[in-house]
Amino acid sequence: MLLTRIEKIGDSAALLLTDEMLKLLNIGFGDEVEVSAEGECRLVIRSLNESERKRLIEKAADNVLRRRESVYRRLAEG
Repeated sequence: MLLTRIEKIGDSAALLLTDEMLKLLNIGFGDEVEVSAEGECRLVIRSLNESERKRLIEKAADNVLRRRESVYRRLAEG
């Protein structure tokens, strides 16, 4: 287990990850990660590969299209 700390940066909080943690997670600066909470006290950080990133983007786009379907139909009709 590796220990780290949460630092205040402006109005936000930052979780500081050491080089060792980055290597264990196979992530680096600028990489996209998925962060989720499991239970009351567990934070999960997961690296995203390109296919997972594409799937999440498509899912988000589908959700927007589904919620706004009537608006898009009216726009298409002119």
